Amino acid sequence: MTMIRNYRDPKVTLDHGIGLSEAAALRTHPAVIAAINAISSERRPAMVIWKSPTGAECDHIVMALEEYIHLGDFEPAADGRYAWDADEIRL
Repeated sequence: MTMIRNYRDPKVTLDHGIGLSEAAALRTHPAVIAAINAISSERRPAMVIWKSPTGAECDHIVMALEEYIHLGDFEPAADGRYAWDADEIRL
């Protein structure tokens, strides 16, 4: 069965995205970085979203994160917590 994605493949990082290799320096789970990248654009680059997301962007980041976990792109966190600098997303 083919997996249908609603969000950009997490392995793809566009010019306006954040490299997954930067996750440790940003104190952010790589899956969260991928989810931020998934909704970023030239108009709203990933680093701008990472620093100051809108409410709608936060909703989409959570949905992208859930999709990435569900499709097996990232292992689920044992405690359901995914760091985002000083904050976190709980699934």
